[in-house]
Amino acid sequence: MSNELKVYISVDMEGITGVTRFDDVDRGKAGYEYFRQVMTRETNAAIEGALAAGATHVLVRDAHDSACNLLPEELHPEAVLVSNWSGGIYGMMECIDSSFAAAVFIGNHAKANTPHAILKHTMSLGISDLRVNGVSLSEAGWNALTAGYHGVPVVFVSGDKAVCEHCQCLFPHVRTVAVKEAVGVASINLHPTKARELIRAGVEQAVRERARCRPFTLGPSYCVEIEFSKEEKAYRGQWYPGAERVNDRTVCFRSTDFLACLRFFDFVS
Repeated sequence: MSNELKVYISVDMEGITGVTRFDDVDRGKAGYEYFRQVMTRETNAAIEGALAAGATHVLVRDAHDSACNLLPEELHPEAVLVSNWSGGIYGMMECIDSSFAAAVFIGNHAKANTPHAILKHTMSLGISDLRVNGVSLSEAGWNALTAGYHGVPVVFVSGDKAVCEHCQCLFPHVRTVAVKEAVGVASINLHPTKARELIRAGVEQAVRERARCRPFTLGPSYCVEIEFSKEEKAYRGQWYPGAERVNDRTVCFRSTDFLACLRFFDFVS
């Protein structure tokens, strides 16, 4: 029997401590260089927690914008890093497979149109809502389905309060750390040091207790609906093989294979 314990960490940026404006997470804008350092440090805290729980292999997926935000030299040396977009359909979950025992999401944010949330959106500002079998999902929910396709449970999520509450509803027994919460378009943030302490401890406990969590699936059959912000996107999306136009801004796709749903979303969104 193998003693290998592999942990997968997907890292976004909008849910990192202190991030409040899109200028904080856009390359070349004020604040970006500072917040990519904070992003790297929060990722390191998650890696440290996973290792403390016995992880023998930690893979980190840089999952924000260019997917080249984390600072390789400053990343924990025991982790391996997936950078850039491959062109494949796995996106924010590149290289996930059934060999991983647990998935961890760092720096996540709420879905589009969520009240009292910071930098809320779903994949892009062009999507108003993403629903699977009638369940409205954040990026964390969609990515959890990708992990669930391979039998991997999501055990920990950090980000703003709104996304943590969303994930607690979706994934029973998931551990969360809310590093900030919205006040209008402002935010109340933990000190970065405190956030890292909580992330490290939370990930360690979550990985140790991973048996409590189950892979997130909504099958055995799937109906994926993408509601776009603009009508022209839905018009184009309806031409994808098997897609159906639901209304002026929404297209849907049905399959018993979630991998086919991933392919639909990648090509249509």
